[in-house]
Parts: sequence; C-alpha cells; structure tokens
Amino acid sequence: MMRKLLLLLCLLSPLTWGNEQDARSLGELSSHSRLLCASAMVYFNPQERESARCALSATFYHLNTLSRLVVQLGNPEALQSPVQTMERLFKTLDGLPHDQAPRSPELVGQLLEQERRLEQAAQTLSAGMKQDPAGDPGAPFNAQSQALASLLLDYQLRAYPLPNKLDFALPEAQASRLDADIEQRFDQLLADHPDHADVLGKARTNYRFVRAQLQQGGDRTHGGAEFYLSRAVVDLDELAVTLS
Repeated sequence: MMRKLLLLLCLLSPLTWGNEQDARSLGELSSHSRLLCASAMVYFNPQERESARCALSATFYHLNTLSRLVVQLGNPEALQSPVQTMERLFKTLDGLPHDQAPRSPELVGQLLEQERRLEQAAQTLSAGMKQDPAGDPGAPFNAQSQALASLLLDYQLRAYPLPNKLDFALPEAQASRLDADIEQRFDQLLADHPDHADVLGKARTNYRFVRAQLQQGGDRTHGGAEFYLSRAVVDLDELAVTLS
C-alpha cells in the first residue's frame, strides 16, 4: 500500500509542476501581449514626428517572447493563431511607407483585437488547469506584472489616436482600483519576501517614478513610461520563475 502511495505521489508531482510552469507561462504571455501593444502605440504613432527606436526594439522583443511562450505551452491553436496574426500585423506596420503612416491606428486597433483574443484564450486555458494558486509562490509576482502591464497599456491607449479606444480602455474606476491594488500588493510582497527586497524595491521605484504621469494621463504616448514599467514587469516575471 505504501509503495503504491509513493508511486502515485511521484506521478502527481511532475503534473503539478507542469501545471505551475504552464500557469506562469500563461501569465507571462498576458503581460507581454499588453506590453507589445503599449510599445507599438509609442512607435507607430502618426502624430509623432520622431518615433523612439527603442520602442520598435521593445515591440519586436515582446513579439518574440510571445512566440517562445506559445511553443513552451505546446503550440495550442487558441494561442498560436492570434500570435501569428500579431506577427503579420507587426510586419505590415513596420513596412508602411511614410505616406501611409495614417493607416497605423487602424492596424494597431487590429493588434489590440488580437491581444484581447489572446488574453481570452489564455484565461480559458488557465481555468482548465488543475492547480492551486495559493501553492504557487510565483503567482503574486505574475499577478503584479500583469497589473503593471495593464496600467501601461491603458495609459498609452488613452493618448493614442485610435477612434474606438474606449472599446479597449479601462473604466476610470477600474484603473483607480488597479493602481491601489498594485500599491497594496507591493506592500505584501515586500513583507512576505524580504530576501528579494532589492528587486521588489527597484520595481516599485520604477512604478512610483511614473505613477503621477499615469494618473494624470496626457495627449501623447510616452516612451519613458514604457521603459520603466516594462523593466518592472520583466523583473517580476523573472523573480517568479526563481521562486517556483
């Protein structure tokens, strides 16, 4: 009887670990899809005379990260299809001649539609996993990275010349709650993980450095906010991996 019980535990442990790995990959997928759209709105903005080249590099990086994560997750069609469409949209945007720059908002709008499609597919797959979020020490870090990415995407969206931006923007009350949740979660993470205070403190400093800017909004997309929050998101996701 004991031997059968030990064998069962051995079989279950890799399954649980695999589910946690997949859950983290899905969390990263959501974060990077939001960061991709945020960076794209900074670079592919027809109202800006000079686009930040770093935003183009960031968009390309997030797109490659999405492709890698989909492979890690076994190439499910529900994830693969929107990512491949995002790749095609990016190539079209990057190849637009200067006189066709006014087409950028239309294509970015399609990019946002695919991001939403990808997010819905990731949520469906995550809901179908047999996992205990309370048992995954990396889950709060992934949740924080997704929250920061959501706030950045909303900020860039409000300043981007997209006619139907309200279809994608967060309601004002929801954005305020998200900001409060981020502050509260940073408090909890620092209390629970003092050994990682350096990484957490840096991520929080990055967020607070642009927090007032995010709350006030603006009439133009901003590469500075993209830089600081993207760095915080990536650091939190990397930390989640080391804890799991």
